[in-house]
Amino acid sequence: MKKIQLTFLLIISFGFSQWFEIEVEGVNRDYLLSFPDNFLEPCPLIINMHGYTSNAYAQLLYSQMDDYALPQNIAVVYPQGMNNVQGISSWNVGANWDGNFYDDVTFIAEMIEDINSNFNIDMNRVYACGMSNGGYMAYELACHLSDKITAFGSVTGNFMLNSNQNCNQEREVPIIHFHGTSDAVVNYYPPSFDGALTVEESIDYWSDFNNLTNSNPEILNNVVEKFIYSSEITNTQFIHYKVTGGQHEWFGSSWGFHTSEELINFFMDYELSDFTDLVILGDVNDDEIVNILDIIQVVNMILGNLPVDTLADINSDELVNIVDILLIVNIIISE
Repeated sequence: MKKIQLTFLLIISFGFSQWFEIEVEGVNRDYLLSFPDNFLEPCPLIINMHGYTSNAYAQLLYSQMDDYALPQNIAVVYPQGMNNVQGISSWNVGANWDGNFYDDVTFIAEMIEDINSNFNIDMNRVYACGMSNGGYMAYELACHLSDKITAFGSVTGNFMLNSNQNCNQEREVPIIHFHGTSDAVVNYYPPSFDGALTVEESIDYWSDFNNLTNSNPEILNNVVEKFIYSSEITNTQFIHYKVTGGQHEWFGSSWGFHTSEELINFFMDYELSDFTDLVILGDVNDDEIVNILDIIQVVNMILGNLPVDTLADINSDELVNIVDILLIVNIIISE
């Protein structure tokens, strides 16, 4: 993977936006990164994906997310979809209309790593959302990239759960979904035009997966209802904004809320470590540091002075021996 910095640089309030290019599986892929000024600590990162026929810069302007994110020291990246067989920019979500054969999941994964290698990113707080086809893609990432991305948001995009698709998520997945009832492009009510799960079907799917047993509707105003699906045993939620009369749009403040603001508020409630036990390879004594103390611990296990811990089996061969000690030494040297 080769990183190329493009020349476009836009100075904006509270930060800057700049284009970058990476090579993914032999194809040059682009993303537009907005990064806050005067950051002192690692920044959360929100991935914001454009809709069908649109582009990254248009999504930056349309969603207005920078206005809400940058003042809070939150970075936003707008990845660019590839032109499909019809020459239309899209995301590969397995739909019969996207015409896209590129591996967009791998692109997003490598984009995250590329940004992290060049900017001060909090990898514990990476999130993904999108508009329309980008909303479909957010659901796609919820299936296949929940080891890197904490929570997900879809705006007017449905969940394309194909019969041959396996969702690899191994932990609870928080999701927020915005949709207008008068959407003439991606219909709100069943049946869906493309075989995707409708909003209600997505709610059922993820509520079942996350064991969300409670439903709490809130009336925000005379056209907007907010449905919160939750459980007493977890803080994971599926939240749905139902906008009566809403079209195929990124809902602005004229509706009584702003989509970007609500996405950010939802995302900031979650960290990846809320759902995963972060294990540092070689950290046998679990003090979050790999050093000589870990080697001494393994030696004592080999000698029988301590019970054997699976953390000491560095190469996962179900044995704890000199090989594991050498692997820990290599980890220490490489740091």
